[in-house]
Amino acid sequence: MRRISQEEKAGDGLVRRCVAEEVGRIVEAKEAEETPEFIGLDEFSVRKRRLYHTTICNLVEEEMMGVIEGQGRQKIEEYLDKLPHPERVKGVAMDMHEPFRQAVEMYLPQARIVVDKFHLTRHINGALDRVRSRLQGGSRRDKKRDLFKNRYTTLKGAERLTGWEKIRLNQLFYHYPELKIAWMLKESFRVWYREMDRNKAEEGLRLLEVRIAHDSPPEFKEFLHTLGNWRGEILNYFDYRITNGFVEGKNNRIKTIKRMAYGYRNMDNFRLRILATNPRATGSEFHTY
Repeated sequence: MRRISQEEKAGDGLVRRCVAEEVGRIVEAKEAEETPEFIGLDEFSVRKRRLYHTTICNLVEEEMMGVIEGQGRQKIEEYLDKLPHPERVKGVAMDMHEPFRQAVEMYLPQARIVVDKFHLTRHINGALDRVRSRLQGGSRRDKKRDLFKNRYTTLKGAERLTGWEKIRLNQLFYHYPELKIAWMLKESFRVWYREMDRNKAEEGLRLLEVRIAHDSPPEFKEFLHTLGNWRGEILNYFDYRITNGFVEGKNNRIKTIKRMAYGYRNMDNFRLRILATNPRATGSEFHTY
């Protein structure tokens, strides 16, 4: 802002107002357009994981639609209630956040909620890593170094493992059979996500649930409740293969914007700065902003 004000020989306040008005005009014009068929919801941390906001993205055009203060149900409902054509929405990608689900079910009852597959995969990887951590031991004296050194290898996809990594994993599995069971479950979920048919996916998930219930470490058994509570939304992925990958990418860019500005005290300015990253906005005359 200061650089532009110096080049144009104008005050900082005038430049800020011009930018805010231009971004606001583009945002209002975008909000008046038709509602997309697929949208994504995800929260991002504003202040060291103590304060969260929510981003709403158009997954068809790959653009930001809105930034909402907080991650609660009320704010999301207020936004969804203002959509010009809510009946057009077919699917909503999100993580397993109950307020999001309640808001979508209330204001977009015709839309199918799709649990983001990367979010579910993180839960599964987390269960595997907790198994590894338990087997590893907590104290320095008793810690099993072989498990600690190979913690990232255990989370790698089977198809991406190098020759020596496969050998190392087989050695670990020989000494820690429980780790092998957890790793096989993790890989089974990855293979299951490649299923193309919804009916086969339902049967596959049922078999995975039975397998977890009868032959899995306790860290995976804890995950059974989550699978049961979100079963329908997880399976909806096989009808609408949408994810929150684009939304996650935008949230990473938001963090970069915040760091570059050393934080924002004014939420309205922060929101406009985020929405200015849309392709249509960056193509306008304030692209240097």
